[in-house]
Amino acid sequence: MFEARNLSLSVGTKELLNDTSFRIGDKDHVALVGLNGTGKSTLLRLISAETGNSSLVTTGQFMKSADTTIGYLPQEISFDQDLEKTALQYALQANTRLFELQGKLSRLEHEMALPDQDYESQAYHQLIERFSEAMHEFERLGGYSMQSNAEKVLAGLGFSEIDFHKKVKAFSGGWQMRLHLAKLLLQNPTLLLLDEPTNHLDIDSLRWLENYLAGYEHSYIIVSHDRFFLDKLTDKTLEIEFRRINEFKGNYSYYEKEKAERYELMMGKYENDLKKMDELKAFVDRFRYKATKARQAQSRLRQMEKLEQSLQCPEEDLSHISFRFPKAAPSGREVMRLEGVKKSYDLPDGSKKAVLNGIDLEVMRGDRIAIVGSNGAGKSTFCKIIAGQLDFEGKLTMGHNVSLNYFAQHQTENLAQEKSIYGEMLDSAPTSEAQKNIRDILGCFLFSGDAINKKIKVLSGGEKSRVALARILLQASNLLIMDEPTNHLDMRSKEMLIDSLENYDGTLLIVSHDRYFLDSLVNKVIEIKDGWLRLYLGTYAEYLDKAEKLIEEERRKQAADTQKKTPPASAEKKKTEALKSAPPAGNKKKIAEIEQKINLLEKKKESLETSMTEEDFYKKSKEESSRTMDAYHAVCRELDTLFAEWERYCS
Repeated sequence: MFEARNLSLSVGTKELLNDTSFRIGDKDHVALVGLNGTGKSTLLRLISAETGNSSLVTTGQFMKSADTTIGYLPQEISFDQDLEKTALQYALQANTRLFELQGKLSRLEHEMALPDQDYESQAYHQLIERFSEAMHEFERLGGYSMQSNAEKVLAGLGFSEIDFHKKVKAFSGGWQMRLHLAKLLLQNPTLLLLDEPTNHLDIDSLRWLENYLAGYEHSYIIVSHDRFFLDKLTDKTLEIEFRRINEFKGNYSYYEKEKAERYELMMGKYENDLKKMDELKAFVDRFRYKATKARQAQSRLRQMEKLEQSLQCPEEDLSHISFRFPKAAPSGREVMRLEGVKKSYDLPDGSKKAVLNGIDLEVMRGDRIAIVGSNGAGKSTFCKIIAGQLDFEGKLTMGHNVSLNYFAQHQTENLAQEKSIYGEMLDSAPTSEAQKNIRDILGCFLFSGDAINKKIKVLSGGEKSRVALARILLQASNLLIMDEPTNHLDMRSKEMLIDSLENYDGTLLIVSHDRYFLDSLVNKVIEIKDGWLRLYLGTYAEYLDKAEKLIEEERRKQAADTQKKTPPASAEKKKTEALKSAPPAGNKKKIAEIEQKINLLEKKKESLETSMTEEDFYKKSKEESSRTMDAYHAVCRELDTLFAEWERYCS
């Protein structure tokens, strides 16, 4: 379906890929992995033909089948257009042809409903024919389900019914990214490119997206640092390493295992090549100036040069590197107690929005707690209250000898902008022992060599976040609160952090959307929802299982309640069911004509009903409102006549 041959890629002076090839087949579900900076995002932009980078240099060839369509979700997007459209209107643009037909049908309906229309004229009959043709194409392309599909996708990604009608410009950047994702999914491209699609999703929308992609009928390539996401959804892994793309026929866990085995083989070959180089060099040094051995020495020298060209050391394996948090004196058995904690925020209209509604919680020494909930549920607010950064109502009591360390989402604001990375770390290291670990820690957070001398002010947002997180590893505490610590971390840095936290002997509270990260560390889960707190005992995976069962139980209850309230089959339902039945062959043409008239009259009836429900309808003159009412009753009578006629032809 899609193939890259002999691809080389450079950005400025940096070479990302060198003469490498890969193929994406029909229904391939692919993970694209590699260290930060190896070119994953650049490659996706190149495939999508949306590079936007004048310094990008490529050679090679892309080939795709004629029916291949590509959809691309970048990490960041700028909405320069469509800002005045509603969320639903933006999503409905996914199918351009259907969107055009919808507009055409609306225009034709308006034209046909004009009061001065001559219903017997040739022009009017031509208008009906154009409407009928557009209607049939609209129906054939799935137009009647277009809006319901869009609403389902938007709802799955966390948009409420009220949000459907908000303008795009009213949403934050993260929610605008969700809108773009919704539109892409509705386009249903045969090759979907997703660059960190989980970055702006909460747990509920993430699970929905997983289920959606699990049933996706076409191919996709995903770049993500969420290994649970990759393990569940992918069956093939492409890795960028040493400017080459290597293929692994399995998900991320398979890739990780296979890569370790390949690494051992590569290290064995590398060590053998080094040994052979030493032997060749020793022979050349010994005999190159002896006439009887000169020819053999020259042959060995050529072998050595050839071997040297192909000699390649495998990427350094940092899996053995681990760090330990500095030890702090243990806290008391009870670390903290919250009683009736409330928090509200003032809104621009003068009202208040309650985030926490009076929560109670007891945290004991050694608890390792995940804090989860939808975006805006109050997770960060909860952390800030515990960290003493927000005022609140209620009571918070800290236990004996508690020393707290807090990593906030916006921790980068506390970095000294004029200091170097190394200088900032050095000032944060409380002991000489911690100072010895600075370079190794920075290496695991992708800062090595001269990079550690860069000033904080020139770093990107992601780089600053990694410095702030690295700094945490130097500081002693017995209560650690971390709000989204894995943002901007690659897999290797994340594994190192997990290892450090597994050996942390204090109490841990973590906000994160990374399920693998949470499941490796926690023994309790706090879910914040609608201002209230619910505590689950067990791992994060066990929480997900319990939460899924609760959701399913709630769905069954709602379905049962709806069924009780549903009245017997209505006239509208009977009409719909009747319309589905096949008419006798000889009457099809007449029935089609009647159905066209019914469709037109129902639209007119709907328009009249809308105008009659408007607030100022009864403020109009008695004559004007009477005309509208008479027109409405006339349409209803005509519809009754047409339905009776339709039933005669169908019988």
